[in-house]
Amino acid sequence: MFVEDREELEGVPEPGDVILGKFRVDRVLGVGGMGCVVAATHTTLDQPVAIKFLLSSAAKNPKNIHRFTREAQAAAKIKSDHVAKVSDVGTLPTGVPYMVMEYLDGEDLADRIARGPIEVTRAASFMLEACEALAEAHAAGIIHRDLKPANLFVARAANGEERIKVLDFGISKIVAEPGKGADLTKTSTLMGSPLYMSPEQMTNAKAADHRTDIWALGCILFECLTAQPPFIGTTLPEICSKILTRPPTPMAEVAPHIPPALTAVVERCLTKEPDERYASLNDLAHDLAPFAGEMAARSVAVISGVLGMPNTLGRPAAHGYHASGGSGAFAAPSGSVVAAR
Repeated sequence: MFVEDREELEGVPEPGDVILGKFRVDRVLGVGGMGCVVAATHTTLDQPVAIKFLLSSAAKNPKNIHRFTREAQAAAKIKSDHVAKVSDVGTLPTGVPYMVMEYLDGEDLADRIARGPIEVTRAASFMLEACEALAEAHAAGIIHRDLKPANLFVARAANGEERIKVLDFGISKIVAEPGKGADLTKTSTLMGSPLYMSPEQMTNAKAADHRTDIWALGCILFECLTAQPPFIGTTLPEICSKILTRPPTPMAEVAPHIPPALTAVVERCLTKEPDERYASLNDLAHDLAPFAGEMAARSVAVISGVLGMPNTLGRPAAHGYHASGGSGAFAAPSGSVVAAR
C-alpha cells in the first residue's frame, strides 16, 4: 500500500492487523469510491476470506451505512452459487462498517473484456449464469440496479472452471418491502453506472423495475461481444442523451461475425420502452440458450424453476446455433426472437 493511499484508507485495518480476534488482513484487493476490499485469513480455520470496509469518508453519511448494510442483506437472501456469499456484517470497535465475504480467485468481467471481445459461447454462458443469480433476486423482490462488467466476477475454481459471481447489491431496490429505504433513491440523484443504466432509471430511478436489470445485461453482453459499450460518449451528458434518445451502436458494424439471432437478443434487451424488452429473465434465458453451450439447459431449468415460469427449451426448433464444444442446438420458445429469425 502506497503511503499516499493511507489517508484515503483511514480507519481500514492494515496488512498484518488481526481484527475481530480471528481475521488477519493480508493485502488490499481494491479501493472504490466508498469502500475497500481486502484479502484476509480466518486464523482459526486457516481459510481465505474477503472483507469489505466502508471508507471513513463515506461512513460519515448515514445513508451510505444503510446501503452498505442493505448490500449484505440482499446478498445473504440469495443462495445462488452465482452470488458472492456474505457470512457476516457489522462495525469494528473503531466505528468502521465491515462485511465478510467469500474469497474469489479470478478477475472481474471488465478486466476480461479489456483484453478483447469474448467468444460467443462463453459470453452467452456468462450472461446465463448472471441470470441465474438475478432470477433468485427478482423472485425475492430485489432489483440490482447497478449491473456492469466490474460487478460480474469471473471466479476460477480449483479445477480451472470459471463461473460468474454477481457482486455489489449496494443500491439494490427491494420492491417487496416498499416502505423500507424508500428515501435512499431520490429522483434527482443518478444512482448506478451511466453506461449501463436504462432510460427509465435515468429519468425516474424509483420507478425502475426488474427490466432495468435486463437492459443492463444487454449492455454487458454487447460489450462482451464487441469490447465496447453500446453507447459511447466523451461526457456524461452525451452518454445519457444517447441512451435516452439514440439507438445503440449497430452490432453488425463492430462485430459482423455475431449471429444475427444473438444480435436480435441484445437489441431486444436494449429497447428503450420497458414493455418492448424481455418481460422476464426466463424469456431472456430461453433466447440466450442456443448460444451458450452444453450447460445452457441446466441454467434455463434453474431460472424457470426459481421464477415459477414455463421451461419450453426442449421443444424442436427450425433454427439453432451449434456452439463450438456445445451439445447442439437448443430450441427457443415459440414466438421468441431466436425462433423468429
